[in-house]
Amino acid sequence: MTPAINEKRMEQLFCDLAKITSLSGKEGAIARRLSILLKFMGADVTIDDAGRKIGGETGNLIARFPGTAPGEPFLLSAHMDTVGPAEKVHPQLHKDRITSDGNSILGADCKAGIAIIVEVLKTLDENKIPHPPIEAVFTISEEMALMGAKYLNYASLRSRYGLIFDNEQNIENVITSAPAADKMDIKVYGASAHSGVAPEKGISAIQVVSSAIAAMKLGRIDSETTANIGFISGGNAINIIPPLVELSGEARSHDPAKLKKQTRHMEDCVKKAVKKIRIRADGHIITPRYEFLIENKFPNLRIEKTNPVLALIASAMREEGLRMKPSASGGGTDGNIMYGHGIKAPILSTGMRDVHTPHEYLDLKDFHTCARLTLKVIAGWTKAGDVKN
Repeated sequence: MTPAINEKRMEQLFCDLAKITSLSGKEGAIARRLSILLKFMGADVTIDDAGRKIGGETGNLIARFPGTAPGEPFLLSAHMDTVGPAEKVHPQLHKDRITSDGNSILGADCKAGIAIIVEVLKTLDENKIPHPPIEAVFTISEEMALMGAKYLNYASLRSRYGLIFDNEQNIENVITSAPAADKMDIKVYGASAHSGVAPEKGISAIQVVSSAIAAMKLGRIDSETTANIGFISGGNAINIIPPLVELSGEARSHDPAKLKKQTRHMEDCVKKAVKKIRIRADGHIITPRYEFLIENKFPNLRIEKTNPVLALIASAMREEGLRMKPSASGGGTDGNIMYGHGIKAPILSTGMRDVHTPHEYLDLKDFHTCARLTLKVIAGWTKAGDVKN
C-alpha cells in the first residue's frame, strides 16, 4: 500500500515557494532555498554553470539521492522560474484551490511541480520506501526558450527515464508528444526615398513584406503544424519610403519533416516577394534583398507507447480510479530538450490552471493526486528493477 502524502505540508511548501520571486534569470533566491532544504534531506546538491552561460543569477540545481534499492536511476524535474508579474505574490488558500490575490501570477507554473517532487522525496524517506537513485533537476529560464535545459550538464546525469512536472491539462492527460519549433528572424531591405518628391526612386520594404506575409500559410497548417508571424517593425516617417522592415515568427510541428517544409515555405514567400520588384532609378537597377535567419528553438518530444514509465503511470492511475490519456501539447517544455539528450520523461499534470495570468490557480485535488501518482510510479519502477528499452 502506498503511504499517504502530507497534503498540508506540500500546500505550505508551495505557498512558501510562491512567495519567492523567481523570474527567468533571477532564480537565485529560490535556488538557495531549495539547496538548503534538499541538503538537509540528505541530497548531494550541485549547481551547474548554465546561469553563467546565459547571464542568470544561478545555474540549474541538481539534487542526487542515493538509492536504497537496486535499479536504474530515475529523474524528477520541474523548472524554478516564472513569468511576471511576480514581484509580490500573495497566495490565497481556499477550500479546493490556491490563488494569488489577483495582482500577480501565482507561480504554480512550475512551483507546484517543485513542491510535488519535494513531498514525494520526503515521503519516501520518512516511510523507508525502497527506491533506486533519484536525480531531482530544477532548471532555470524555462520560460525563456528553455534556456536552462539547453545548457544543463547532461554529462552529470545518469537517468534515462523519469517524470517532468509541467502540465496544466486534466490530471488524466499525460503529455507524450510536443512539437519542435523554429524561430525566424527576417530583415527585408528596400530603398529609401522621399514619398512626396520621388517615390518612384524608392522600394517600400513594408510593401515587400506585406506581399510575403499575404502569401504565407499561417495559423493551424494541419493537425501537427502551426505557424505565426508575431513581430514586425519598420519605417522612419510617413514621408519616407521605408528601407527596412524586421519581423520575427515561428513554426512548430510534431513532425520534423513538416516543420522543415513549413519553414522553407515561409522563406520562399519572402524570396518570391523580393523577386517581384525591380526598379530603375538614376540609371541604376535597384532590387530589394532579404536576410532569413532560422534558429531551432527546441526539438520535438515523442514518448513511445512502449515507454516503461507510461505503463507505470497507467497502472498508478487505475489504482486512483483514473484512466491515463496520452496527450499532445502545442508548446515546448524542458522535456523536449531532455528528450533530445536521450532522457525519456512523460509530463504529468500538477493541477496548475490558467497559467501566465493573474487568474492562475492550483487545483488542490489534482495537486495531491499527482504526488500520489508519482509515489506509485517510483514504487513500480523499483519493483521492476533494471529496465532495458
